[in-house]
Amino acid sequence: MPHRPPADVYPVYRCADGDVRLCLLSERQWRGMFAWLGEPEEFADPAYDSIAARVAAADRLEPLITELFADRPAAELVEEAARRGVPLAQVLTLGDAVASDHFTAAGTVALREIAPGFATTLPVGFADVDGHRLGIRSASPKPPATQDAQNTQDAQWTPRHRPTASRTDGAPFSGIRVLNLGVIVFGAEAGRAFADLGADVIKIESTAFPDGLRQTRRGEAMNASFAWGNRGERSLGLDLRADEGRQLFKDLVRHSDVVLANFKPGTLDSLGIGHAVLEAVNPRIVVLESAAFSRKGPWSNRLGYGPLVRAACGVTSLWRYAPDDTESWDGVTVFPDHVAARLGALTIAAALLARERTGRGAHLEIAQSDVVLHQFAVLAALEGLRPGSAAADADVGTALFGGVFACAGDDEWCVIDVRNGREAELLRRATAAPPDSQVDGDLHEHVAKWTAERPPAEVAETLQGYGIPAAAMTRQPELLDDPQSRARGTFTTMRHPLLDGELPAENVAAPYGQLTPPPSRPAPLSGEHTVDVCTEVLRLTPERVRDLIDRRVIHQR
Repeated sequence: MPHRPPADVYPVYRCADGDVRLCLLSERQWRGMFAWLGEPEEFADPAYDSIAARVAAADRLEPLITELFADRPAAELVEEAARRGVPLAQVLTLGDAVASDHFTAAGTVALREIAPGFATTLPVGFADVDGHRLGIRSASPKPPATQDAQNTQDAQWTPRHRPTASRTDGAPFSGIRVLNLGVIVFGAEAGRAFADLGADVIKIESTAFPDGLRQTRRGEAMNASFAWGNRGERSLGLDLRADEGRQLFKDLVRHSDVVLANFKPGTLDSLGIGHAVLEAVNPRIVVLESAAFSRKGPWSNRLGYGPLVRAACGVTSLWRYAPDDTESWDGVTVFPDHVAARLGALTIAAALLARERTGRGAHLEIAQSDVVLHQFAVLAALEGLRPGSAAADADVGTALFGGVFACAGDDEWCVIDVRNGREAELLRRATAAPPDSQVDGDLHEHVAKWTAERPPAEVAETLQGYGIPAAAMTRQPELLDDPQSRARGTFTTMRHPLLDGELPAENVAAPYGQLTPPPSRPAPLSGEHTVDVCTEVLRLTPERVRDLIDRRVIHQR
């Protein structure tokens, strides 16, 4: 049987014209759902504000939500959910997503000529820089002649400022300060990308609106997810709703290089710390805002987490074992949070590099949904040329022959991709297939029987030995023992004083031969470094700090 996610994780419900996915995490979101259900007396107890209590009562709660959604169209449900502050998304196909008004208005998709005589609507980019979308504008040019290539190389930009000496020690982002307003996975990953490489990352935290990654079903002070994602950062407890709190934040911006945030579009502006305000304070500041959906389209008011983004962008409709078995859909994977955060960090790094030439910062906007469609650009382009072609089909390889093949064991798989006739012949030899077996016929049946008798690692090793592209499906825990990962030092171990034992953890993003990564401090408690930041960075007196703490403008652990 397939390894399926538990039914209480990001449930999918039938509605009048399809499916919708619900993601209830915070107390405020549950309260919106409770009101939508008509405030049933049996769920009025404040105990149901917790995820654990709602999961325990799923046998009584799920039927009520199912009945509420059953007879209404998905688009209507999603709009009402947004008004009520309830995170809900329609499960769309990739074709539906690309054709939606939102992504067209946002500039995520556009009609482009991809080859002479062939134009299609496809994702063109995922990042806005100072209001302008970066991405595809025209078809790929023809390969230049040798002389043209030399001329192009000669005309390439060279840095205006060159370092006077090669740097051989320290960390790449030493001297850079990042104010991290980000929350949950995106905020953790984007901040850690800089902290791991030497930046001073200060996580701005609120007691009224705690980071969802800190929340656990058992209420611990620290958990592995937060410890992994926020290692190397300092924590400043700050009330941004207070005038003094906003002023303190602006004062920090004067001494900083980057501000990270991943809230609904317009949140920073509503707090009085939008890009225009921060740029006036520090023209060199680089501000990255990320949300589930771009502020430019009609979905900008929708709440969103990774599971809802996947549903709205066509991933859920592709990533499932069976169309009618919602428990087998993409419940437990964390996508696109990590990917969007890494792309966000790379975009910030590019903006910091550009700042060296221009002297000015930048306003960066990256919607996680735009990242998803950008990653599915090839499949989306095919869908535009051949409507209905975007489907998860294990029998279709990327070239002559291939696909996903079942292997020996419980839900074990491998991927094989044969690109030409020579590799097809090697595949016949490796699997002892008849010499006259056809790639578009009986060879597939033979290979499927051959893989079904072997574990995926053996299949991959055997075929790779013959020079055939093949790989075993690897689950996350298995990566720790993967020989390639071990050889590259992809993973390491870490400790946190509030957690028992060692935690396996990702190492720094890339190995460096001459640059020494900094020692990493454990992830902080909320407000753990408030006093340090106020005295060291803002130069506040101890008396001033104590006064701010007493009036709850700032807080410490």
